[in-house]
Amino acid sequence: MNEADLPPPLYRQERLEVANGHLRLVVIAVLIVMLAGFALLGIQFRQLNARIDQLATKVNGIEATFGVKFDETSANLATTNTKLDALSGRFAAEFKSLGAEIKAMEAQMTTSTNAIAKSIAALRAGPLPAPTSLQPSPAPVQPSSTPTSKPASTPLQPPKTRP
Repeated sequence: MNEADLPPPLYRQERLEVANGHLRLVVIAVLIVMLAGFALLGIQFRQLNARIDQLATKVNGIEATFGVKFDETSANLATTNTKLDALSGRFAAEFKSLGAEIKAMEAQMTTSTNAIAKSIAALRAGPLPAPTSLQPSPAPVQPSSTPTSKPASTPLQPPKTRP
């Protein structure tokens, strides 16, 4: 390349100064945007802090107004919780005892059922036994030392059996 083709050195220096000026403007614009963003964030944090303080004041006021009721309610809930725990323990014990009673009844029913089945099998295998009376037998009459008139006695009839 010839030196004639190159622009004069002064011309290059002017271009560098112009580029440097544009760069400064861009950097200043970026800095302004950053400062504005930080300022906006600061304002938002202050508003948020003020709102939190307002809510804390309201909560403290509510607690001061209803604090006693909250404490009473907490105590009632604790008492109720204790009672429910006691009841659950009682229910568990009661259900265990009921389970044992049911098992005992099942065993008794099994024994009774087996005895009935054996007696039915015995009845089917052999002749039927003579029917027995379900009425108690009359007590024997003891003679008394003084004579009394004897009422007319009616003979006892055997009870009727069902076919």
